[in-house]
Order: sequence, then structure tokens, then C-alpha cells
Amino acid sequence: MAKYEKWLGASLGWMLTGNPIVGLLGFFAGTLIQSDDKKKNTGTVKGVSEFEVNLMVIAAHLIKLDGQISAGEVLFTEKFLNTHFDEAYADERSRLFQFCMQKDYDLNAACGQVRMYAQHNTKVQVVRFLVDLATCDGEITERKNYFIFRIAGYLNVNDAEYRKIKLERIEQVPDIYEILGVTVEMSYPEIRATYRKLVLKYHPDRNKDASEEERKKLARKFQQIQEAYQKIKLEKEG
Repeated sequence: MAKYEKWLGASLGWMLTGNPIVGLLGFFAGTLIQSDDKKKNTGTVKGVSEFEVNLMVIAAHLIKLDGQISAGEVLFTEKFLNTHFDEAYADERSRLFQFCMQKDYDLNAACGQVRMYAQHNTKVQVVRFLVDLATCDGEITERKNYFIFRIAGYLNVNDAEYRKIKLERIEQVPDIYEILGVTVEMSYPEIRATYRKLVLKYHPDRNKDASEEERKKLARKFQQIQEAYQKIKLEKEG
């Protein structure tokens, strides 16, 4: 995720007035909307900007596109948002994202807000995020590729920029520590404990009820975990 710029200023200038996404924010009226924020009309729900909500709506549409919800893609989205926005509001953000996953909110409205208010470099980052999301636990499907291509076009991210983003993602060699969700500073016993949890989560015998496509994605993830752990083991013990 290091290739992303800080998104902290991405929500500046976003207003609640006239945005259909306010219907989603309305679920939290009286409980999550802080009085000060409401008076200032800053477009936040207890620290969660309207830009983030629009990003969640777009991500939810992508995740649900193939008819199977990938737990890996859901976790990737939540981790991404908490990394690039204020992690202190992770709980509020998680609840908002659950609403996005449960209902098909207006994709055109969400994209329209990003197109209208975001700077071009932010729009490019949105497309890069969608590509990373679609490939986080396997190869991107043709349907998701076309979906992102359409979103990119609507956000005025041209074909050349989109091809460059995809090429970067395809050529990117995953960091072995990032695959396991650990850091190089962690001790070998700590890494081994994390590895064992991942093995239990992604082992084929634990995912027999998943669809054939989902099982293929999980199998690739399981293989990546195994290979990454063996390399780390050699580094730590070597």
C-alpha cells in the first residue's frame, strides 16, 4: 500500500447537501452524527467522510459483482480504509460498510460525487484501489475488469492510465511479509503463530462449501501463504 499517497485531504469540500448517499448516512442520525459536525455541514459521520462512504459504495458493488462475496475482499477494503483514513473511527466505518454490502446503494450517485469533487490524482488512486481490491485474493475476472474499466472512464481516467495501473499490479511481486500480514521486525515464533492461523483459515478442507471460483481463489491464497512462510522461515533460521 506504500504506492498510495495520503488520502487525508481527499474529503475536503465534500458537502452533505444534495447527495443521495445521505440516505446511507441517515441510518446513524442521532447516534453517530456529532452535533458540531452537523452544524458545520462537513460531510462526516463521527469522523467518517462522505468521500469514504462513496468509496465504500463503489467497492461493495465490485465485491458483489460475481454473485459471491469474498471474505478476503471485504477484509482488504476495511484494512485499506483504516490504513488511509483515521483508524480511530474503524468501528463506525465498519458499520457503514456493512450497510453498503447489504444494500445496493446508487452507484451512479457515488461515482458522480467522486467525479465532481475529487482531484484527478485522487480519481487515479480510486481506480488503483479497485484494481488492487479485485486482485487481492486471485486474478481479476473479466467481469470485474470491465466494471473497473467503466468506472475509470466515468472518472475521466483514460485508457493509457488504466493500462498502466493494471500493468503495475500484474508486475508487482507481493512482499512475502505482506502476504502473511506480518512485519520483518516480528520474531519467528510470532510469525509462525500468524501463519498457523492463516493455514486454518484458508485450508481447502475448511472451505468445502465455497463456490468453485471461490475455492480456486482460496487455493491460490493458500499456496501463496505456504510459499511466503517457507521463504521467511529460511530467512529467520538461516
